[in-house]
Amino acid sequence: MSGLPSFAEPPSSDHQPLNLRHESSLPVIPLENQPFYPELVQRADLWLHTPLGQVVGDTPRDTLLNFYAVMADVGLLIDQVTENHLNDPGLFWTRQTQTEMEEAEALFDAAVSALDGSSFPLGVRSYLKDEAAIQLKQALDFIFHNSRQIITIPDASGMKALNENRSKQTQSWTLPGSSIELSSQLPENPINSNFFFSASTVANASNIYEQVKDQFEYIEGQKFATTTFYQDFIHTPGHLFPPKWYLKLPSRIRSTIETEILFGETLFQVTLAAIALSIFALVTAILFHQLIQTYKKKSEDPSRAWLMDSLAWKRAALVLPLVPLAKLTEVFIDEYLNFTGLPLMIFTIMFEVTYFSFLVILVFLFFEAFGRSTSETLVRMSGSHEVWELSRTSNRIMPICRVLSGVVAIALIYRMLLQLGLSPAVVLALSTVPGLAIGLGASKLLGNLFAGLSLQTDRPLRVGEFCALGDDQGFITKIGLRSVEIETATGIITIPNAVAEDCVVNNLSRHQFKSNTSMMQGLELKLDLEGQSPFSPDQISDLLLLSRTFANNRVDLSHPCLTVELQAGGEQILRCIGLIKVSNWRDYIELTESLTLALNQLIVQVEKSHFVLSVSYATTDSKLSTIPGILQSIIDDVPGFELKACRLMDISEFSYDFICHTFSQGLTYTQFKDSIDLINRKILKAMADAEIVIPFPTAIELESQPERFSKQNDQYAEGGTSTQKIID
Repeated sequence: MSGLPSFAEPPSSDHQPLNLRHESSLPVIPLENQPFYPELVQRADLWLHTPLGQVVGDTPRDTLLNFYAVMADVGLLIDQVTENHLNDPGLFWTRQTQTEMEEAEALFDAAVSALDGSSFPLGVRSYLKDEAAIQLKQALDFIFHNSRQIITIPDASGMKALNENRSKQTQSWTLPGSSIELSSQLPENPINSNFFFSASTVANASNIYEQVKDQFEYIEGQKFATTTFYQDFIHTPGHLFPPKWYLKLPSRIRSTIETEILFGETLFQVTLAAIALSIFALVTAILFHQLIQTYKKKSEDPSRAWLMDSLAWKRAALVLPLVPLAKLTEVFIDEYLNFTGLPLMIFTIMFEVTYFSFLVILVFLFFEAFGRSTSETLVRMSGSHEVWELSRTSNRIMPICRVLSGVVAIALIYRMLLQLGLSPAVVLALSTVPGLAIGLGASKLLGNLFAGLSLQTDRPLRVGEFCALGDDQGFITKIGLRSVEIETATGIITIPNAVAEDCVVNNLSRHQFKSNTSMMQGLELKLDLEGQSPFSPDQISDLLLLSRTFANNRVDLSHPCLTVELQAGGEQILRCIGLIKVSNWRDYIELTESLTLALNQLIVQVEKSHFVLSVSYATTDSKLSTIPGILQSIIDDVPGFELKACRLMDISEFSYDFICHTFSQGLTYTQFKDSIDLINRKILKAMADAEIVIPFPTAIELESQPERFSKQNDQYAEGGTSTQKIID
């Protein structure tokens, strides 16, 4: 149907179609007798005369019939264009013919859009989808013209009926008697509702085609069949339409150059591909040789610094042609020569890697040239023509440009990995490897990098200044991303940025005095929370509330920030950070002492506000239940105090322990201590009135082990010591 001659190997003479080799009681049902045939004819006519719309539909019926009709129309258009214009004068297609070709290409692209090619690597996806579309079209030719059963392609109601009869509802349908599946489940688009040829079907299209390719001669001439579509596509240059000059070649020459000689590729394809690769390799070698020549050592003339931007742009210009050349060579081999199968994969991956490699090199060279041109422009705009001024400006601009080039290069490498077929999740997983390498083996390099950025930002020293950097004194000649170079009387010393940042810098080139201005000083206090036991969460909460209230009310402390931190050894500290405004050391010390004393008083206040009330095991349940009320009545009588909790939290070795949580605010430190004294006295009196014993470990041990104390009593008695002394 395509009208293009095919010179593939003819089938062997002893080959027979399946219906002759294996007899069947079921007759072949012609395509015209299939229930979908009238609709197929209608759709083919609509697409041929109104090539607008969308091939994919929301039912398998819409997608399958649209695809088959559009592909049949493409084959018909190829026939008509080549037949009507092949005998026109000239070796190239006319403008009218090119317009008709573009219409056929648009129809073909619409049909290809019905294929889910997500299983193909991104770099070769468009090529393999084109190939798979033609293979599926010819597989459908065989199925539709050799089916021995009625093919019912479901619409919306049909899919609903199918799912009602299934144990598990799915949004997919398989063409009876084949492995061709249409599905609305797309990995890259979970909300999709249209039906596409599934990714597994598209990936297996070549295998499906191989199973039926020997049967096409028996359906040649049938309605909608395009029996030589795929063979013409892979054996001739160009996309759908071969060049006119190629079709005008004598049949004998074409039969020779279309002979398959390597991995299914023809003599014509292999020869032109070899020529294209040779040209690409030659141009690449010439340009890279010239690029390497630019890095040869030049004279040390200081005035050469003004020529560095021109040299950098020359390097970028040498690499620039290689980027489009790599892409053009790839397109020439993949699209114009129509490489297929394994050769297509190999050449595409090879040129994708080459293309992105050249692009990364170009990015680095471009930002290098851009940075040097920017530096020179800024210096000339300032009216200076000094080399040291250019060097100083370059040392500020170039690190920024190099960091930007690194970021762009990483993005390009990420894109390349996606083009080669790696999933975004795998690419992100691989991106953690450089981070791990930096963390394990490049920590010093990273430290120098950040130190270099700090030096460029704070600018304690600049290129051209005379400085004493630690024990070294001389002129600063370079401040790079990794190190600082200082020219001394005996040579040039390279100091890592991290070391330079830690050194004391005496900038002898800056000797102007600035007027004294009042400023805020940072203050940081760290107070240990030393007590009988670590502070509990309730104590920490009370301490933060009291200390923050106190700090916010201090007019001589600005922007206070207080928190409790746990140190590596397990020690708890109260950390106070703020700004103070002092002008001499005496004021600084007095203010620091005042804050330290007040915060220590708050720490003691919180510690004393949380205490344990222990009672004897002999205390009855009724008496235990009265203890919180007794304590509540005591605390209510003490001004400035409140009881937040009194709970029986522990049953210790000697007693029942009530954890008491009180809180006081607004009292001076002396008032707080007097209140604690009053509370303790009232607790002792209230416990005695309620006949609740507050035990002591010695008394409990005497009650629990009378034999041991009896022996000790006898021993002390013999030695002239009274029993009362033991009890005391």
